[in-house]
Amino acid sequence: MSADGGAAPEGRMVPFYCPYCGDEELVPEAEPAGAWKCTACLRVFTVRLVGLASG
Repeated sequence: MSADGGAAPEGRMVPFYCPYCGDEELVPEAEPAGAWKCTACLRVFTVRLVGLASG
């Protein structure tokens, strides 16, 4: 949980849905850092920004 009471660890935005099954019930997971657990398919995943596309 974030310091302001939100559900996003480390101040990051909460994903809207699971990228595997599409379910919207996601909870923060302790390990690895910044991970999310889908309560429907039980997968744990992270979302990472790689960079900005040029042109």
